[in-house]
This record gives sequence, C-alpha cells and structure tokens, in this order.
Amino acid sequence: MKRDFLPLLLFLAAACTNTIPYDFGQVEPQLMVVGWLDQASSEQTLRISLSEGGLVVPVEDARVVCSVNGTEVADVSEKAAERLSFPLSLRPGDLVQLSIEANQGTYKATSALLTVPEPVAISRVDTARVTIRYTDWSERYLQVHADIPDRKGEDNWYSISLREITEGTYSFRDGGPDLVVTVDSPRYIMEMDDPILLDGNGASSNELLDYTGNGEFACFSDRQFRDATAHIRMNAFSSWNNEGVDFESLGRELVKVYGPGLDTREPDSCTARHWLEVRLSHCSQEAYDYLRALRTLSSRSYRPEIVEPVVIPSNIEGGVGFVSIVHTASARIELPSEILRY
Repeated sequence: MKRDFLPLLLFLAAACTNTIPYDFGQVEPQLMVVGWLDQASSEQTLRISLSEGGLVVPVEDARVVCSVNGTEVADVSEKAAERLSFPLSLRPGDLVQLSIEANQGTYKATSALLTVPEPVAISRVDTARVTIRYTDWSERYLQVHADIPDRKGEDNWYSISLREITEGTYSFRDGGPDLVVTVDSPRYIMEMDDPILLDGNGASSNELLDYTGNGEFACFSDRQFRDATAHIRMNAFSSWNNEGVDFESLGRELVKVYGPGLDTREPDSCTARHWLEVRLSHCSQEAYDYLRALRTLSSRSYRPEIVEPVVIPSNIEGGVGFVSIVHTASARIELPSEILRY
C-alpha cells in the first residue's frame, strides 16, 4: 500500500504546480444605461454613461428613441448628458422599447421590451416613535405603518422606500419675491428591525422585507399575502433631537438653484414645510431580481471573499444596465413645520 501511495502523492504535488492564467486582455468600453421609468409621471429620465477601464465615465453626447406599441413617440438628444429626460405618458399594458446611442453613434444599445404595470395602492399610513431595547443598549426609531392591498388574481412584485421632503420658502429684506426650493432625500431604514409582513402567515427568511442593505433597494413579492393585504411596519433610525427641518440642506439647494442672483439679496426668514413620504412601486419580476441583487451588494453583511458572486441582471442589448417601468403610489405624513429667522 505504501508503494501505491507514493506515486499518488507525487502526482498531487505536481498537479499543484499548474498555474491558471489571469489575463483577460483589453475589455472594450460598454454603454451603461439605468432607468426607473414611472407610469405615474409624464417625464422620464435615463442615466447614461460608459464603462472604461474599470471606471464609469460620462458620454460626449447621448440620444434616446422611445417606441410605444411599435410607434416612435420620442426622439431626444443632448451633449455631455449624464441624465437624459424626455416626455412620455404611459398607460397600463403599453409595450415600451428604448434605443440609446452615445458618442456620435459609436455606442448603441436597445432595451428589452417593457410592459407598463397596473396601478398599485397604499393606505392607512401612520407613524409612531418607539424605543427598542437590546441586551445592553437601546435605539430610537421613527416607526411607519402602511397597508398594501395586493392586486388580486396575479403574481405581483413591489418595491418600497421612505423619503423626507422639505419645501422651504425664503423671504428677503428687500421686499422682493419669495424663492421656493425643495429637498427630497431617502430616509435610511435600519437593518436592526426589519419590516415584517403582519398578515398572520409565517414567512420564509428570503421573503421578509430584508433591509440589511440600502433601503432604496427594498423589495418583496406577494407570495405571503396573495390576494389579501400586507400590514407593513418599518423602523427608520431616529435620534429624536434631529428630526426637524434640515435648513443647511435647504440653504445649499437655494444657492444651487438660484445661484448668483442671491448676491444682492439678504434673506429675512425661511418657512419650511416638512413631510415623510412612503412610496410603493408595482414592478416586474425582473426589476425585483435587480433590486434584490443591489440590496445584497449594499448589505453590511455582504462578504464577497467568502460568498458566491452576485449576478446583477441586465436587460440592455449592446450594453449593460437595467431599465424598468413601475407604477408608484405615495402617501405623505405631514411633520411639524418650522421657521428660521436670520
């Protein structure tokens, strides 16, 4: 037996000396397109860029041609466009396709044929301040409750997010016209207390609303509440002493929007209205898979060195990226307004 073992050991040792080449050669630049079109909006926006040498670089120019049900309805172009917007009104059931060009037609891509989803609803939205106590510490949260009636007789996929919206109206000591600016930002949802489907059914771990990553990518299917209503509870981190209006962000937005025209005007006060907005989108299964992949990559617990690679879906032919059409419903909760006097 020893004589049989020695040749095997020598064979294994020799096998370990083989090297695997790690030269993929020159990777050609690709057109990158990302878009989240909304049936509830009359204007849509695409983000267009190039992947070049492992970097994302802007395009020199971009052109988008949009067809609905086989008929061209929009043809727009712009120089040095990172974002390209175009008017587009959609109805449930419409079939939409986008053709994208960049850098004088050097790069061309086409989206998959997209179907406009049916409308979605959100109801009974409310908030509460809660403290969750752990073993040796506690955290404060702004808790949001919402009811989501499922669309009956079909499979459905949804995404959900929390936004903070502040509208500031600036008055000036020169007695001139007021200026209005708006700040719209995501409210980060903590992974410490995931939202739960409170419909009485036991959900498997992969069907809970998993917020271990960025709350912008939160999504779920209706498998646990088919043809019923989901009662969702979300916890957004709250220190309770900084829930007021962010006047610094409003000031930066004022300068950004109105620029040099402010040099000769001295503000007297800013009256700010403040809302928390829940946004629910009805999306396709492909968009749901895309969001799940992004959520995994943004998770604090994601360890690329010890887990399988995450495949990010792409529905762009001739390039990379993802374009989807959703229908979004929103509900606003008005928070206390404030006035800042200078």
